Amino acid sequence: MANHPSLPLMIWLSPAFPVGAFAFSHGLEWAVETGDVHDVASACTWIGDVLQHGSGRSDSVAASLAYRMANESDEAGVQELGELIVALQPGAERRLETLIQGQAFAAAIK
Repeated sequence: MANHPSLPLMIWLSPAFPVGAFAFSHGLEWAVETGDVHDVASACTWIGDVLQHGSGRSDSVAASLAYRMANESDEAGVQELGELIVALQPGAERRLETLIQGQAFAAAIK
Protein backbone atom coordinates (compact mmCIF):
# COMPACT_ATOMS: atom_id res chain seq x y z
CA MET A 1 0.00 0.00 0.00
CA ALA A 2 2.88 2.39 0.72
CA ASN A 3 3.70 2.67 -2.98
CA HIS A 4 0.11 2.79 -4.21
CA PRO A 5 -0.33 5.84 -6.52
CA SER A 6 -3.56 6.93 -4.82
CA LEU A 7 -1.95 7.19 -1.38
CA PRO A 8 -1.17 10.95 -1.62
CA LEU A 9 -4.75 11.61 -2.73
CA MET A 10 -6.11 9.57 0.19
CA ILE A 11 -3.90 11.54 2.58
CA TRP A 12 -4.94 14.88 1.05
CA LEU A 13 -8.63 13.99 1.40
CA SER A 14 -8.25 12.80 4.98
CA PRO A 15 -10.10 14.81 7.64
CA ALA A 16 -6.73 15.09 9.41
CA PHE A 17 -5.24 17.00 6.48
CA PRO A 18 -5.73 20.79 6.83
CA VAL A 19 -7.87 20.99 3.69
CA GLY A 20 -9.37 17.51 3.94
CA ALA A 21 -12.82 16.22 3.29
CA PHE A 22 -14.40 18.07 6.22
CA ALA A 23 -12.69 21.43 5.76
CA PHE A 24 -15.19 22.70 3.18
CA SER A 25 -18.39 20.72 2.70
CA HIS A 26 -20.25 22.92 0.19
CA GLY A 27 -23.16 23.26 2.60
CA LEU A 28 -23.61 19.65 3.69
CA GLU A 29 -24.05 20.68 7.33
CA TRP A 30 -26.98 22.91 6.32
CA ALA A 31 -28.51 20.10 4.23
CA VAL A 32 -28.35 17.84 7.28
CA GLU A 33 -29.77 20.53 9.57
CA THR A 34 -32.72 21.18 7.25
CA GLY A 35 -33.38 17.45 6.87
CA ASP A 36 -32.55 17.30 3.16
CA VAL A 37 -29.79 14.81 4.05
CA HIS A 38 -31.00 12.37 6.68
CA ASP A 39 -29.74 8.91 5.68
CA VAL A 40 -27.26 7.13 3.41
CA ALA A 41 -29.50 7.36 0.35
CA SER A 42 -30.12 11.09 0.70
CA ALA A 43 -26.41 11.70 1.39
CA CYS A 44 -25.48 9.79 -1.78
CA THR A 45 -28.04 11.78 -3.76
CA TRP A 46 -26.78 15.07 -2.34
CA ILE A 47 -23.11 14.24 -3.04
CA GLY A 48 -23.99 13.00 -6.53
CA ASP A 49 -25.83 16.25 -7.25
CA VAL A 50 -22.84 18.33 -6.08
CA LEU A 51 -20.52 16.29 -8.31
CA GLN A 52 -22.83 16.28 -11.32
CA HIS A 53 -24.48 19.70 -11.17
CA GLY A 54 -22.67 21.79 -8.56
CA SER A 55 -19.25 23.08 -7.73
CA GLY A 56 -17.93 19.56 -7.24
CA ARG A 57 -18.07 19.10 -11.00
CA SER A 58 -15.94 22.13 -11.81
CA ASP A 59 -13.64 21.35 -8.86
CA SER A 60 -13.13 17.82 -10.19
CA VAL A 61 -12.37 19.07 -13.71
CA ALA A 62 -9.91 21.64 -12.33
CA ALA A 63 -8.21 19.05 -10.10
CA SER A 64 -7.84 16.69 -13.06
CA LEU A 65 -6.31 19.43 -15.22
CA ALA A 66 -3.97 20.56 -12.45
CA TYR A 67 -2.83 16.98 -11.86
CA ARG A 68 -2.13 16.48 -15.56
CA MET A 69 -0.25 19.78 -15.83
CA ALA A 70 1.79 19.06 -12.72
CA ASN A 71 2.78 15.63 -14.09
CA GLU A 72 3.93 17.37 -17.26
CA SER A 73 5.86 19.98 -15.19
CA ASP A 74 3.73 22.73 -16.75
CA GLU A 75 4.16 25.30 -13.99
CA ALA A 76 2.86 28.15 -16.16
CA GLY A 77 -0.25 26.13 -16.97
CA VAL A 78 -0.88 25.35 -13.29
CA GLN A 79 -0.47 29.05 -12.42
CA GLU A 80 -2.86 30.10 -15.19
CA LEU A 81 -5.40 27.46 -14.16
CA GLY A 82 -5.22 28.65 -10.55
CA GLU A 83 -5.90 32.22 -11.61
CA LEU A 84 -8.82 31.08 -13.78
CA ILE A 85 -10.32 29.03 -10.93
CA VAL A 86 -10.23 32.04 -8.60
CA ALA A 87 -11.66 34.35 -11.28
CA LEU A 88 -14.57 32.00 -12.00
CA GLN A 89 -15.81 31.77 -8.41
CA PRO A 90 -19.43 32.96 -8.35
CA GLY A 91 -19.24 34.97 -5.14
CA ALA A 92 -16.95 36.46 -2.53
CA GLU A 93 -17.54 33.66 -0.02
CA ARG A 94 -16.71 30.89 -2.50
CA ARG A 95 -13.68 32.87 -3.75
CA LEU A 96 -12.39 33.24 -0.18
CA GLU A 97 -12.99 29.53 0.50
CA THR A 98 -11.04 28.63 -2.65
CA LEU A 99 -8.11 30.90 -1.75
CA ILE A 100 -7.91 29.73 1.87
CA GLN A 101 -8.15 26.07 0.89
CA GLY A 102 -5.47 26.48 -1.78
CA GLN A 103 -3.13 28.34 0.57
CA ALA A 104 -3.57 25.71 3.29
CA PHE A 105 -2.92 22.93 0.81
CA ALA A 106 0.21 24.61 -0.58
CA ALA A 107 1.57 25.21 2.94
CA ALA A 108 0.85 21.64 4.03
CA ILE A 109 2.61 19.95 1.12
CA LYS A 110 5.80 22.04 1.30
